[in-house]
Amino acid sequence: MNAIVRTSLYYSEGSSDKEYHAEIVEVAGGNVVNFRYGRRGAALTAGTKTSAPVDFAQAKKIYGKLVKEKTSKGYTPDVSDAAYQGTDNAGLKTDFTPQLLNPITEEDAMRLIEDDAWAAQEKMDGERRAAHADAGSATGMNRKGLSVPLPQAIADELQPIEAVSGTIRVDGEIIGEILHIFDLHVYRGEHIHSLPWLSRMLLAGEVLAGCRQIKAVPVAVTTEEKRSLWNKVKTAHGEGVVFKLLDGKVKEGRPNTGGDWLKFKFTESASCFVMEVNSGKCSVRIGLLDSSDRSNAVEGRMMILVGNVTIPPNHAVPAAGDIVEVEYLYA
Repeated sequence: MNAIVRTSLYYSEGSSDKEYHAEIVEVAGGNVVNFRYGRRGAALTAGTKTSAPVDFAQAKKIYGKLVKEKTSKGYTPDVSDAAYQGTDNAGLKTDFTPQLLNPITEEDAMRLIEDDAWAAQEKMDGERRAAHADAGSATGMNRKGLSVPLPQAIADELQPIEAVSGTIRVDGEIIGEILHIFDLHVYRGEHIHSLPWLSRMLLAGEVLAGCRQIKAVPVAVTTEEKRSLWNKVKTAHGEGVVFKLLDGKVKEGRPNTGGDWLKFKFTESASCFVMEVNSGKCSVRIGLLDSSDRSNAVEGRMMILVGNVTIPPNHAVPAAGDIVEVEYLYA
């Protein structure tokens, strides 16, 4: 596979900081036009504009239209571009179904800190990503179980492990070009779902010890370690803490209640002013009082637009002018 033409485009305005990559790739039978996009520095969503290979002239036309569409929206070229794998298999269904977490209260978390049957890890603020290496190639898998490209640096670290020890699959969270691992599903070509989670995690730490792009998330086991982790993450304005049953097996999906993996997110709340109800949506635009600027006054009140908030299904949509309590991530 060979990328004949490649363009990287970037867009920054206000709170938006996005990147978009397009390329024409030569494959068996012709050429395909692939793309990747997302928040700059984060894991990118990948796809293709060609469901089947086309000749170069047609690929170039599709590619040119794609680039023109993005530049007309304000995207501009930038020389920075982290290397990613090709996207020829992007979007294909895999056999990966992630194990998902249910939320708990702070009271529950305090109880689990004291419970010797549970360990804790920092909840990483990235995008769910499993990585599977087999037969000399590495594949990323997202939260939906679809194949996605990995940063080349991650693939380059995973493939030598597979070459020496056999098929391997890790599960984790990707932030930029670092894959933070919190589980190991396949090792030496064998599924190890039935092993206790702590055993899988300790093995992952050993297997990945020499890696720089793939890192095992540290585990806090004792009450003292868990309490220290809790305080550290909260002080650093981290997203939260995950609690895991030490002898838990791999269980796909999310249970209706409880489960072997539980999460607590550090949040705050604020009283906000409903500036406008979004037409046709269960969401509202909210603002906060600002005593320094009268240019955005609402009913005589000086407001700063905060953003949009989705109203849960079991709550009535408030009216413009109402005061609502909004919970947001501590970070």
